[in-house]
Amino acid sequence: MGAVALLPTTALAATGGFYWSPDGSGPLSASPANPQSGHCYTLRGSQPPFYAINVTDSTVHYYASADCSGYMGSLTPNMSGNVTRYVKFG
Repeated sequence: MGAVALLPTTALAATGGFYWSPDGSGPLSASPANPQSGHCYTLRGSQPPFYAINVTDSTVHYYASADCSGYMGSLTPNMSGNVTRYVKFG
């Protein structure tokens, strides 16, 4: 039987920033710098959908539910548009 080598892995992160307006039109808030790929983030604010700008090097996907299920759409790098409260990079 052959052996399988398990190598340690590191979490990938999107490089750059993701900004959104918590009230749909006002000043922009920011996600953590270099957000972790595959992690479901909850955007804070009072008026979703939120206007957002994705200036990371990764596509951000947005979802209907808190567990990032119910895919709704995505913003590719350097794209802006409306997103829901739940987003995931990757």
